[in-house]
Amino acid sequence: MNKAKLEGRCLGGGKSIVEVTAGEQFGLYVHHNSATPVNISYGIDNIFVRNHSVTIGDRTYLHVVEHLFSALFGMRIYDVRIDVYGEEIPFFDGSSQKFVNALDGFENGHVPRVRSAERIEVAEGNSHITYLPMDTDDLIVEMSLIHPHIGTQRIILKTDVGTYRSEIAPARTFVFTDENDPRLQRLPPYGIGITEGRMYSATPLRFPDEPVRHKLLDLLGDLYVLRRPFSGKIIGVNTSHQLNVQFARQLSLSLRDYV
Repeated sequence: MNKAKLEGRCLGGGKSIVEVTAGEQFGLYVHHNSATPVNISYGIDNIFVRNHSVTIGDRTYLHVVEHLFSALFGMRIYDVRIDVYGEEIPFFDGSSQKFVNALDGFENGHVPRVRSAERIEVAEGNSHITYLPMDTDDLIVEMSLIHPHIGTQRIILKTDVGTYRSEIAPARTFVFTDENDPRLQRLPPYGIGITEGRMYSATPLRFPDEPVRHKLLDLLGDLYVLRRPFSGKIIGVNTSHQLNVQFARQLSLSLRDYV
C-alpha cells in the first residue's frame, strides 16, 4: 500500500496536512478540530467555486482542492483515501508538482475507461469547452487562453502520465492585474502576476506559455470528480472553474464504459 504525507502553507494562510493512501475505496476525510474525521461527499452537486478556487462541501468543507485532484487525474490514481488536517489543501508553489512527486510510484487497480458518443459544449461569454468523441484510447486537450496582456496562448497535449508529469504539473497559477497591485511588490513564492507590461514571478517562468498550461491543469483537476479515465478530445477557450464544473456535469451524464 502506498501512502504519502505532505504539509505546507495554505492559500488562505496557516498550514495544513494532507495524507493520501492508495488501494482503498475513494474517500475524502476532513479533520476539523476533532479526533473523528468527517467524510465529505465528493460529487458533482457538492462542488462550489469560491474566490476562483474549488471547495468541496458546504457545512463541512475543504477548500482549494484543484491542484491535488489534478495530480491524481494526471497520474491516473482513483482508488485513494484522502485525509486532510485543516480546512484547505496546501498550496505549495501554485502548481501540482509537489503532489505528483509524492504520488510517484503509487499503484492503482484497473479502472474501466469510459467515453461519450456525444458532442458536448458549454459556454459562458467568451469562454467555452467542447468535448468531441474520438475513436482513440487517449484524452487530448487543446487549450487556449486569450487576454490583452498576453495575446493568445494555445497548447495541444495528450494527457498521458508522462506528459502530465513533465508538461502540465509544473505550471503555476496566475492572476491578471495591474502595476498598482501591492502583491507584485511582495511577491510570494508561488504564482504569477501578469500586467499589461510584463509577467511577475518570484522565480523564472517554467514555460513561455505557463499560464495556458495551468488552465489545462485546473481543467483536469475539476474533471477528477468523474473518477474515471476517459477518452476523446476537449477544446477549451478561456476556461474557468465555474465552467469546468458545468462541463463535468454534462459529461457525467453521457459517459459509458467501453473497456
